[in-house]
Amino acid sequence: MSKLLDDIKHTVDVTIPDKEELTHGAHPKIDYTMLIFRNLLVAIAAVMFLLSFFLHDLHNILRAGAYFCGAGAYLLECLAVTDCFQHKVPHTEMFMVYCFGPLYLMMGLSYLLEH
Repeated sequence: MSKLLDDIKHTVDVTIPDKEELTHGAHPKIDYTMLIFRNLLVAIAAVMFLLSFFLHDLHNILRAGAYFCGAGAYLLECLAVTDCFQHKVPHTEMFMVYCFGPLYLMMGLSYLLEH
C-alpha cells in the first residue's frame, strides 16, 4: 500500500508545476491558481466519468457534471494561455479550446435534458 501512496504522491507532484515555471506571465499568481483549478476540474471530470459506469441511476447527472467540469477546464486553459485575454494567441493554437469548450457545454446540457 505504501508503494501505491508513493506513486499517487509522485503523480500529484508531477501534475502541479512549480510556481517558478509560471513567472513569465503578467499574472503569475493567478496563472498558478488557474492551473491548479484546471487540473482539479480535469481530475473531478475523470472521476465522475468513471463513476457513471458504475452508478447507473446517476449516469446522466454524473456525465453532465463531468462535461461541465471539462468546459470549465477549457475556459481556465483559455484564460491561462491568453494571460486573461491580454495576449493575442493565434487561432491555430486555440482551435481545440474554442471548439471543445462550447462542445462540452452542449454535451453536458444534452445529458441534463435527457434525464
